[in-house]
Amino acid sequence: MGDLNWKQYFDQKAETHGASVKSSDYFNEESFFLQRDHTLRWLGEVRGKEILDAGCGVGAFSEPLVAHNTVYGVDFSEKSLEFAAARGLKTVAGDLTALEFEDGKFDVVLCIGVIQLIDNYESVIRELARVTRPGGTLLVQTLHSRSVQRKLLRLFEKDKKFDRMYTMGMLKDAYLAHGFEQIGFLKMYHPFRFVSRSEGERPLSDIFCTSFAIKGRKKH
Repeated sequence: MGDLNWKQYFDQKAETHGASVKSSDYFNEESFFLQRDHTLRWLGEVRGKEILDAGCGVGAFSEPLVAHNTVYGVDFSEKSLEFAAARGLKTVAGDLTALEFEDGKFDVVLCIGVIQLIDNYESVIRELARVTRPGGTLLVQTLHSRSVQRKLLRLFEKDKKFDRMYTMGMLKDAYLAHGFEQIGFLKMYHPFRFVSRSEGERPLSDIFCTSFAIKGRKKH
């Protein structure tokens, strides 16, 4: 789908489901909260920071960070942003390939379950890197293209909305190109509840990884 169709899609989901995590495209609510808990634990304690949730939707993912930080949320679904604002995010309707923030504004930048929806992920990574301050953290979560489960699912899916998936190497190369170091991965294995961490790909076990997050520190 193009950007306009995605906007309409998520506006409609927010209209239907409101602030519920059903407004996002997770398998179910349990899957959402499991991934959120694992990912935020991996991110580590964050206090007194400026944070960007890029593609924030209804704001459910970054909501736990609001109490002790200033969290901005950007999304093109204005209906979703209404619910994100109610959760305490400072919301901005915008395009992730052309963010209206100065260079190096944010201590932490999150982009969760978004780049599989966007035609040119490299433009998004470049822009997220631009607004991450030197020494700051960029964390992106997306779908894994080498997942056996996802390959089987695509054989039976009529709706091919998630045609774009990524290898860990693709995103690691993008991080390196934009000056990130200390790069690591958090790997999820739906429908199982466990996760694993590594600094790179592991060809045998990674075929069961359905989605992953990548985290890096921007060089000074």
